[in-house]
Amino acid sequence: MNRLIAFAAALLLTLSALPVAAQAVPTIIPVLASSEIAKGENRFLFSLTDPAGALLAAPDVEVRLEFYDDEADPEAVAFESASRFLWAIEGLRGLYAADVEFPDAGRWGTRFYATFPDGTIETVRVDYDVQEETSTPPVGSPAPLIDTPTAEDVGGDLRQISSDPDPVDRFYELSILDAIEADLPAVISFVTPAFCQTATCGPTIEKVKEVAASHPTDVNFVHVEPYLMWMKDGYLQPMLSEEGWLQSAPWTERYGLRTEPYVIVIDAEGLVRAKFEGAITVEELEDALWEATSPL
Repeated sequence: MNRLIAFAAALLLTLSALPVAAQAVPTIIPVLASSEIAKGENRFLFSLTDPAGALLAAPDVEVRLEFYDDEADPEAVAFESASRFLWAIEGLRGLYAADVEFPDAGRWGTRFYATFPDGTIETVRVDYDVQEETSTPPVGSPAPLIDTPTAEDVGGDLRQISSDPDPVDRFYELSILDAIEADLPAVISFVTPAFCQTATCGPTIEKVKEVAASHPTDVNFVHVEPYLMWMKDGYLQPMLSEEGWLQSAPWTERYGLRTEPYVIVIDAEGLVRAKFEGAITVEELEDALWEATSPL
């Protein structure tokens, strides 16, 4: 199975199903939603369910995290972090994000403390592996240069390269290669509104559009479909494999993406400055663009 579609399907289940937990009868069950957790900076994504699989993640449920380096001392708190709630689909489904930095790869654990509106605090711990490196470009590394379809390539007919029902013209003026070489910060969105496997592409591209409206000339924006597409029966449709699976586009493979949507912020020097998997907020993207104009 294509690795992108495989993990995207798993991420969709992340928001509605439950995983193996670290205690016998937990009251809350954390669901790790990040496609990769690696040494260094991470946008640590997770959701919460009850034992029956009902979603507990909500704006009024606060979650604090304690992290344990199992290989150093599984009982000693290595560091702590707050988390923030994000709507994946506004008013319907959400998850949490925390900005954390793992000093080492190996076996780690996280204890989740969830505070509910009535003041009740529930806790559970989950252990997992932290990889030595990511499949996606590390923050601070050069962004991969790759040509991608533009409006010019299709005679201005955006229906041939975008499944967005309301595409923004400027998102298709430049390829990824053009945007990186233009000496401006760039926001690259790997999003497929019509064929999203995680159900969060539409909300994500709308957030990107909102930010783009505030940066009409100082930031380049590029949208690409993460899967191979072709025009069939007058409509843009996925080019399925012989087994019937969606197939990752070359630019998706080049960036090492395992899920969609994915938004990557690149500075004027062509260096990756931020990576956003899944749900994103306007504030997060604006902050990343501000950081992209600051020295590393």
